[in-house]
Amino acid sequence: IGVGAIKQIEFTDSLIFLLEDGITSSILVFNREGQFKRQLLKLGLGPGEYLQIDLFIFDEKNITVYDRSQMKLISYSLSDFSNFHSYNIEDYLVGALSVPNTRRMFFVSDSDIEQGIQKGYGFCEEGFTNFKFKPQFSGFIEGFLPQSISHFGGKYFLFQPFSDRLYQIGKDSLSLVFEMDFGIKKIPNKVSTFDQAEDLYKTLSSDSYFFAPTNILVKDSVIAFNFFNETIDNLNFGLIQNGNAYRFSIDSDMKELFLKPIAVREDLFHTILLPGEYNEEVVELLNLTEVDYEKPILVSYTIGK
Repeated sequence: IGVGAIKQIEFTDSLIFLLEDGITSSILVFNREGQFKRQLLKLGLGPGEYLQIDLFIFDEKNITVYDRSQMKLISYSLSDFSNFHSYNIEDYLVGALSVPNTRRMFFVSDSDIEQGIQKGYGFCEEGFTNFKFKPQFSGFIEGFLPQSISHFGGKYFLFQPFSDRLYQIGKDSLSLVFEMDFGIKKIPNKVSTFDQAEDLYKTLSSDSYFFAPTNILVKDSVIAFNFFNETIDNLNFGLIQNGNAYRFSIDSDMKELFLKPIAVREDLFHTILLPGEYNEEVVELLNLTEVDYEKPILVSYTIGK
């Protein structure tokens, strides 16, 4: 099976789910030892079919994909993708998850309410009913990335771009955990109200700022995260350990592989090395003895100084 660019990775106790976007958009399922189990691939316009998977969420029984082009959620049975149910929704989505130990879903919507205000953060009940959203400034939503949501300590967290606030995602609300302090490098609060990219670029060109942290992992008194430095093309890696702060530029092929993780889940960073992206040097670093260079490698890890 060919594997395209990996857009999302999620885990259950026994399985790994990868959303890959190559020639087609599909979800690949592996066991925790890396053996392929099955594939969700149902392209089309018919019942239970999608044109594109933009994101997916799952609970104990179902996996649900979101097709933005059709404004549709499709839930399949988690065990074999055989049964399905489709839901037409009114709002555009850029992020979603199933809140652990509840029957609630959390969503991030970029549907416009008025100039500078979008639908924002919302929750719904099982079966995608009773949606309730809390509107947000456009900058908070337009700056959202899949990596804005992290999972560690058994809980999900949202790093809100441009406010630099970390929220814990609860059953039906967000609770503030802390605010990242970039000091004199903090981007002005006004950017959260921008609804035009040109306004953001103008602000970024006026001074040197750190902004929009993602991929945060708090573990063993170490805080690790990505953030943007001056431009949206310059992603850095930050580390706070033993009261000291460190910044790492991502300026080599090796750093590119490991300092830009796909996601933070289960108290670890995760990245996928596709065939052609890794070589003998990387294999030696990972201490692997038997490698099929035609297959991708999932690397799960922590980072300290």
